[in-house]
Amino acid sequence: MDEGRERQWLRRHAIIAPFGIFTATVLLVVRSGQWDGWESLGLAADMVDLGAVLYAMVAVLAERGVDMVFWALERKKQREQENKAKNQAEFFAELLSNVSPQTKQELEQWAKKKGISLDKHAPR
Repeated sequence: MDEGRERQWLRRHAIIAPFGIFTATVLLVVRSGQWDGWESLGLAADMVDLGAVLYAMVAVLAERGVDMVFWALERKKQREQENKAKNQAEFFAELLSNVSPQTKQELEQWAKKKGISLDKHAPR
């Protein structure tokens, strides 16, 4: 993680953490069946450490999960671009093997302008 992104991540969680810890603690007390309004603050205070741990676990999983989704989408896009370029090169290499020398030269120039490399797929 680069330094700027790490700082941003820490800042975001420093702002959100109190609310997340509070929510996790309240949910723990409510789920225990012992919530009785303001009278339950002592019990909530006893559970705050566990609430902090639960919040931290959820926050890290959510943050990393989002990163993994975007990484996977970027890799998919990259593979699609690589496959498209390879398929174009193979198509034009096959085409070049079946045309006149003048047409072949024109197609090679066009492919070069488009950034398509025909050399590695050219018939030998």
